[in-house]
Amino acid sequence: MTMQLVHRRSFPVDHYVLIDPDGLAEPGSLIAEARRQAEALALRSTGDASNFTLIQNGPRLARCAWPHVHIVCTRTRFRKGLIYLLIGFKNLLAGLRE
Repeated sequence: MTMQLVHRRSFPVDHYVLIDPDGLAEPGSLIAEARRQAEALALRSTGDASNFTLIQNGPRLARCAWPHVHIVCTRTRFRKGLIYLLIGFKNLLAGLRE
């Protein structure tokens, strides 16, 4: 089972995506690995291992058919809201193109 952690630099907030390109990971193990990664990333970027949000997506909700988890590391609710807005806007635009 191979999972890949990708840093999305195009967002103004520390944002990572843990991808399961083979689609073989159980949802529980994907989210457990995302949580483990998120705690380390949040500690490094914000100084507090609990400053993260996870957004899990199944393969049918993704541009590529890969299960994945967004990892957002932030100190404030404003920045958390900003990332939700940006991800939602990106998905809205992609949905309009379909």
